[in-house]
Amino acid sequence: MISAKKNNFIVEFRASTIRAARISSDTAPTVIEKVVEIDLSKEESPATIIREFSGAKPTGYLHASCSVYPQDRIVRQVLLDAQRGKEVEFVVDYLKNTVGVDPEAFSAYCLSTQDGGDIELSAYNKKDVLLCGTSKASVAEIQNRLVDSAIYPRRLELGTIGTIGVLKSEIGDDASRSPILFLEIDVDSTNAVIVGPKGVEMARRIDCGSTYIVQALKEEMNLKDESAAEKILKSQDFDLGPIAPKLLRKLLRELQSSIGFFEVQTGSSVSELYCLKDGRILPWLENSICDLLNMSPLRFDIGKWLEVNNITFQSDDCIQKLDSTWVSLFSLVMEFGKGREAS
Repeated sequence: MISAKKNNFIVEFRASTIRAARISSDTAPTVIEKVVEIDLSKEESPATIIREFSGAKPTGYLHASCSVYPQDRIVRQVLLDAQRGKEVEFVVDYLKNTVGVDPEAFSAYCLSTQDGGDIELSAYNKKDVLLCGTSKASVAEIQNRLVDSAIYPRRLELGTIGTIGVLKSEIGDDASRSPILFLEIDVDSTNAVIVGPKGVEMARRIDCGSTYIVQALKEEMNLKDESAAEKILKSQDFDLGPIAPKLLRKLLRELQSSIGFFEVQTGSSVSELYCLKDGRILPWLENSICDLLNMSPLRFDIGKWLEVNNITFQSDDCIQKLDSTWVSLFSLVMEFGKGREAS
């Protein structure tokens, strides 16, 4: 089953895309030797491409650390309002009553909001934690889909956490640096995370995702169905900026409330935005949110970031294929705190 023993691989696995890289070492410093991107809406047999890319046999598998994005994943900043020794019970109750999941069927863990390290709740002396996880059913489903794509996952990590780690490393400990708003727009919801010099300063779920935006676009442009609206929404050629306030009304209302509360509480202004929809940056979407919230798009030089973190390229051909949305993949070779092995 093991293929290409001399090589190391990392994979970003999304509902619409697979990205993979062959690297010289599992951890930095490392050299990126080769990359591939597979559009799952166009490719019916990703396993063939993966085996070709990795040099695996016709029945072999690429073994990799994988960054994944289950739809039911949670990334929440939680205030531990519990007596000493009752922290675990508090988190279990939070999952059940606030998140609305069965704790027994959910794989959850708590991280430090400052450095992303694993924490032991009973010994943790701070009130804020980053509660992360996904259902065990989603883990099993993703594992099956990976195997169907000729990928054997050696390790699974929530890609959202890796991306947060990258943003924190970009900000560093510079107290004068303004926090970044990181938005992940999924089908039914949006993860909104404020990352600053102190780490994660806000992380919440907003019940408004691309389905809401698609429906609003369909109604606004009088389109015949949602598929036509989705096609326009994904396009890089349409400028939807003039009607953005109508398409984003619900999302913006929630963001304004959260950001306003954060800025009043901390005295810090959120000035930059890193916004992804299904792993992509849509210029009209990013620019519209920035204009309406008085922010600027995050100018992230992925080549410079990789170089600073001892990640280099075997050839210029590799780096020319990349943009800032590839950071989730390369976060897999970084160490953003103690004990980041995922369950």
